[in-house]
Amino acid sequence: MPDRNLLLAFALSFAVLTLWSMYQSEPPPPRGYPAGTEVVEGSDRTAWGDGAGDPTAPGGSAARSRIPPVPGREARAVPGVAVTEPQAGQPIATEVEYEVDRNLYHARLSNIGASLTHWELNAYHDSFGEPIVLTTALEPNARSLATPFAELGLGDLSRVEFELEHRDSDTVVFRYEQDGIRVRKTYVFPTDGYEFLLRVEITNDSEVSIAPYFGVEWPAHVKEADDFKEQSFVVLQDGSVEMELVNGLGTPGFLGMSEPTNLVSYPGVVEWAGSATTYFLSVLLPDDPGRANALLIAEQPGKSGSMLVAFDEVSIPPGQSGIREYRGYIGPKEQERLVELGSNSLLAIDLGWSWVKPMTRFFNWMLQSLYQVVPNYGVAIILLTFLVRVVTAPLTTKQMRSMERMRALQPQLKEVQEKFGDDRQKQSEKTMELYRKEKVNPLGGCFPMLLQLPVFIGLFYALRSSISLRQAPFVSWINDLSVPETLFVIPGLELPIRVLPLVMGATMVVQQRMTPTPSMDPAQARMMTTVMPIMMTVLFYQFASGLVLYWMTSNVLAISHQRWIGRSLKK
Repeated sequence: MPDRNLLLAFALSFAVLTLWSMYQSEPPPPRGYPAGTEVVEGSDRTAWGDGAGDPTAPGGSAARSRIPPVPGREARAVPGVAVTEPQAGQPIATEVEYEVDRNLYHARLSNIGASLTHWELNAYHDSFGEPIVLTTALEPNARSLATPFAELGLGDLSRVEFELEHRDSDTVVFRYEQDGIRVRKTYVFPTDGYEFLLRVEITNDSEVSIAPYFGVEWPAHVKEADDFKEQSFVVLQDGSVEMELVNGLGTPGFLGMSEPTNLVSYPGVVEWAGSATTYFLSVLLPDDPGRANALLIAEQPGKSGSMLVAFDEVSIPPGQSGIREYRGYIGPKEQERLVELGSNSLLAIDLGWSWVKPMTRFFNWMLQSLYQVVPNYGVAIILLTFLVRVVTAPLTTKQMRSMERMRALQPQLKEVQEKFGDDRQKQSEKTMELYRKEKVNPLGGCFPMLLQLPVFIGLFYALRSSISLRQAPFVSWINDLSVPETLFVIPGLELPIRVLPLVMGATMVVQQRMTPTPSMDPAQARMMTTVMPIMMTVLFYQFASGLVLYWMTSNVLAISHQRWIGRSLKK
C-alpha cells in the first residue's frame, strides 16, 4: 500500500542517514606551530624556554590541563585562582572607544579589556532596515575578544583599562602592565574582507615563571530577531562541527530529559570556534589548531553564554615573552569567502550529511544559474522544482503507474476482503494471488520514492543554506524567501495568516485522495487524507517561504503528473 510504502521509505532513509553520520571523514592531523610565533625577546629560543612548556618534554603542558580555568568573575569564580580587587582610592576605569571603518563593516574597539564592543555589517540589514550587528552579547559580559587571563592571578583582565600604545589606519595596539607582567594586544584590520588578526603577547618581567593559556572570549546573548532565531555556539574540533543553541545552553534540554550543562569543554584540535546563525558566522581561528582548545560557558542559562578559545598553557620564565595569534572572521556565510578563509570554514554552512553535500552544492549552483536567467529567486525555485520533476520523471512515472494499477484493483481487493474477512491467512493468500495474476507489485511505489529522497534532501539543504535567499522577494507580500511569509495577522489572537502553507496543505489533501489505499479501513483512509495534510501544514507553517514554495510546487506538479498517468492508463 503506498501510504505504508511512504513510511517504509522514510524509515529506510533515516536508517541510511544514521549509518552515514557515524562514518564521517577522518579528522585532520594536528598541525605544528607556524614559523615566527612565540618569539622570545633577547633569545634564540621560543617561549617554551628550556622545554618547561614543551608538550613533548617531561612535565610539559601535555602533562597539565589543556582547559584553562574559568575567568575569575563573581559568577564564575574558580577555587585556587587569585583575584586582585581594585585598591582603595584607585581610579575607576574610563572607557574610550576607537572606530574602525571598512567598506564591508563598521567596528568599535574599547580600551576596557582591549576588547571589541560593536561589529555591524554595511551590506546586510534586518527587516527594519537596520544594519546587522553580530556582537550580540549583553552586560555584564558584553565585550567580545576579551582576554581574562585568570590564570595569571592579576584579576579579570577583561575589565581593566588598557593603554592605547599605537593606532594607524590598519592597526590598533593596546597594552596593560601589572606586577611586572605586560600584556599587549594588537589588532590588524585588512582593507578588504571580513577578516582580522588578533595578536596577543605576554612579556614576563616578574621574578617567577607564568603559564598563560592565551584565552580569548566570544560571548553571545539570545536576540529576538529573524536572523538570530537559530543562534548557536559552534566549534570545529577534530574535523567535526559541534553546535549548541544559545537559548539551550545551561538548560535541562527538551522536556527536562537531561541535566543542564554549564561548562562544555573541547580539548584539542580546535580549528575554529565562536557563534553562528543560519546566514552569519563569528569565529576565531587559532594559529595552531593542534594545541588549541575551547570552553563553552553558560553565563545566564537559556539566555547567554561565552565561548573561550585558548591554547595549552605555555611556560614563560622571567625575562621572556610569548606570542599567540588568532585570525578572526565576522561576516556572512558566503561560500567564496569561507573557501578563501580556509581551515575548513565552509563546514560552518550546513549542507547536510556528507553524502548529500554534492547534491546540495549542485542545487545551489542551479539556483544561482537560474537566477541569472530569471532575476527572481521565487521563480528560480519554481523552475528548479520543475527541472527536478523532469529529471526524476522516469522514477515517478513507474511509481505512479504502480499506484494506478493498485487503484484499478481496489474493487477486486474489496471483494477478497469481504469474502475472507474472518480468515486473515486466506485473505492474504488470495490478495497475493491477485497481485501475481495482474502483475502488480504492491511495493512498486516504494523504491522509486526511496531513490528520490536524497534529491529532496539535497534540495532542502540547498534552499536552507543559500544566503542569496535571505530577504529575496518573490511577489507582493512575500518579500523574504528565507522566513515564513505573512499576509496579515488576526488581531487579538496574533495569529499570522500564511497563504503558501495553506495552499500546500490543500494540495496534500488532493494528493492523499488520489492515493489508493486498498488494504486500509475506509475510516482510517479518511483519517489519513485529513490528518496527514494537517500535520504537514502545521509543520510547514514555520518554515521559510522558499521551502514551502518548493514543496507546494512539487505537489502541484505531482498531481498533474498523476492525472496524466491515470488518463493514459484508462486509454
